Amino acid sequence: MTEMIHRGGLDPLTLRLIDDELEDQFQLEEGAAGLAGYRIITAATVVLWLIGGVLIPLGSNISFALSVTVGGAMALVGAIALIASTWANTMNRQHALASLLTSANGLVILILAVAGDFVDGYAVAAIMLLFLFGFVSRTRFVFAALRTVVIGIGLAVVVAGHDGPGSLVLDVFFFITAGIASLVGLRLLERNRRHLWHQRMVVEEQGAAIEVERSESERLLLNVLPRTVSERLRRGESPIADDYPDVSVMFADIVGFTPTSAGMSAHDVITMLSDLFSMFDDLVAERGLEKIKTIGDAYMAAGGLPEPLADHAVRMVDLALEMLEATESSSHFPGLSLRVGIHSGPVAGGVIGTRKFAFDLWGSTVNQAARLETTGIPGRIHVSEETKQLTGHVFRYEPREETELRGFGTMKTYLVADRIPLDTVTAISEARGRPR
Repeated sequence: MTEMIHRGGLDPLTLRLIDDELEDQFQLEEGAAGLAGYRIITAATVVLWLIGGVLIPLGSNISFALSVTVGGAMALVGAIALIASTWANTMNRQHALASLLTSANGLVILILAVAGDFVDGYAVAAIMLLFLFGFVSRTRFVFAALRTVVIGIGLAVVVAGHDGPGSLVLDVFFFITAGIASLVGLRLLERNRRHLWHQRMVVEEQGAAIEVERSESERLLLNVLPRTVSERLRRGESPIADDYPDVSVMFADIVGFTPTSAGMSAHDVITMLSDLFSMFDDLVAERGLEKIKTIGDAYMAAGGLPEPLADHAVRMVDLALEMLEATESSSHFPGLSLRVGIHSGPVAGGVIGTRKFAFDLWGSTVNQAARLETTGIPGRIHVSEETKQLTGHVFRYEPREETELRGFGTMKTYLVADRIPLDTVTAISEARGRPR
């Protein structure tokens, strides 16, 4: 951003942007913006010379034939400049052509004025009209200066050879005044135009940078918070705390992780966990569930929040099976096994912290899911009676002996055996009137 500001310097003589890349961009944008005006001016030149070729003989002693010939020739030059608009796609090209055309017009006007003996008054007035056209078209200062010099030399030659009764001092004064005034005005206009354009570029770059930062902050926020929760947080809502009456919570722990990682470097441990949990993240996202957090080598996920899901328990058990299969069949994690616990019920959830945000869950359902994981069997999914009731039409279960869950007493729990075939699931679902 600072670099863009420094690149906006102007050459003190030509007012060209010092940075070539910015100058090229400016030329193309201004060329596109000024193309219609260039075509209008060149077309006006054609029309005015055609009219002038007829009118000039009426107010001077120039012959009709000469006037029409000159007017037609200059109209042709204007037409060529108009046709060249297909090439004039940059501001420099347009202004160079327009300045050549204006210079030619000015010199031809002087020649006609000498031939018709009306140099004093009419000739300079016509040239000042040309300067006015150049001012309206906001001709670049350098081209306007060259055009003024060319016409000025032509006027100097005419003045030097003038032998009429009157003096051309006043005409020269008007020419010099008009020339200086138009050049000063055009220089100020061009300088301001370039500064405004550069300021717009800076603003756009700043806007783009802000948008990148906003997108990055949103991406980082979505890594730790559910989308709807992050949107509420950005709106300034605080505190964020909700009751979720019907969800499923899963804890998955790597069996024997501590002895396995004891002989590994910190880099290898982090790499292994990152790869494994990244794979879990993808599986969670595919099922529309929410990753809650990781706790060392444990992975926690939930379904049915922040938006309700009718089949959250089915999706959660399906996720757990996929996690087991992916871990045990992957050559990247040889020897690793998971122990999984799932329970379904109500929870409370909200955002903790003001600097490092975290979305977390509380309640008996969370604690019971954690106890099911710790009392589970490696390579198996340990679920509660509530989860089994919600998913028994999709998965087969093996009942366990009543299990002691710390803080909850002895409870009836189950191990997931396998998936029920799809056609059987369909028949059961239709019989119960519930979604598959």
